[in-house]
Amino acid sequence: MSDKIKDIEIFLPVFRRTNPPYDSSFVLKLEGQTVVRVITESGAEGYGMTFSDPVAEYIQKVLKEEVVGKDALACEDIWSAMFTQIRSSGRKGAALLGMSAIDIAIWDIRGKILGQPVYRLLGGTNRMIPAYASVGFLSMPDEEVAEKAVEYTEDGYKTLKIKVGYDSGRNIRADFRRVEKVRRAVGDETGVIIDANGVYDAATAIRLAAMLEPLDISLFEEPTHADDIDGLARVRSMTRIPVASGENEYTRYGCRDLMLARAVDVLQCDVTRAGGFTEMIKIAALAQAFNVKLAPHFWPQFSAHLLSAVPNGLYLEVFPTPKGVPAGGSIIKNQPSVIDGFYELPDKPGFGLEFDLEYLSRYRA
Repeated sequence: MSDKIKDIEIFLPVFRRTNPPYDSSFVLKLEGQTVVRVITESGAEGYGMTFSDPVAEYIQKVLKEEVVGKDALACEDIWSAMFTQIRSSGRKGAALLGMSAIDIAIWDIRGKILGQPVYRLLGGTNRMIPAYASVGFLSMPDEEVAEKAVEYTEDGYKTLKIKVGYDSGRNIRADFRRVEKVRRAVGDETGVIIDANGVYDAATAIRLAAMLEPLDISLFEEPTHADDIDGLARVRSMTRIPVASGENEYTRYGCRDLMLARAVDVLQCDVTRAGGFTEMIKIAALAQAFNVKLAPHFWPQFSAHLLSAVPNGLYLEVFPTPKGVPAGGSIIKNQPSVIDGFYELPDKPGFGLEFDLEYLSRYRA
């Protein structure tokens, strides 16, 4: 007998930062997430999250009606109903963020109803997923980034990521010095990823890549703007450094276009942006067909379950705290640990996370 969805609640624990960090193209003025709680008629509940973009109103006015009343296990039907509804008003952007959060919550419910962790529902068995540490925004001085990089390698991380793109991408010599300083600090055995957040044009990215090749860079992430797929493909064709992108792409269709253009070696789609877990399963399979690795952007609490089950998973992104636990604030009470550079999946139904409803209730949308 089906268990139908009764309601969707939205929480917005979002705060304005006093000293916002920044990368090459964006200032992170807000801290926090949009959290959804999907509740079924039997009382089962699942939680999903996405960024603090203005998605709450879209969920309330457009998506909720397509979800309430449907079988909680029918994730494909629910996804298709939501995607059809946003066809003319938001096939990318806030609409997909709202869809993603709801879909994640539904997969959480699926696991709880069936009594299995999500990674087990997908056929995964591995609970220790390799992770890399995102070390420093451009707002963090080079010396401090190098110190943090050493600290995280001592915590067991085998790969680190740092931001580049000084002066809006116009000072690649400063970028080179930043990367060189980190490489000298951590030695030759640690992987180093650089992330430009799409700030360069293709010609500039190619010049920087040529300068950095002797430093053995693991990935060059988003060297060009997310919509400049042709430029991204040019960069990839002109460097030996593997090229990564996709965190700002949406659905299997956007990821297909990246791979048809031969623009990426590693796909970095974001489960809370690209369409949720239902869509990320398709994206992972599509990437496998193109022999492309998958290294999801952020949100290890969800992405780790996917990487447990797919053969082309590379590693997760985490933002460590001094204790080595991924960021999450007060929202999640049992944040999984990172041990010697491996993210430990909880062996509990759904995503295995305990959300603090008492805390979230203060921020009900």
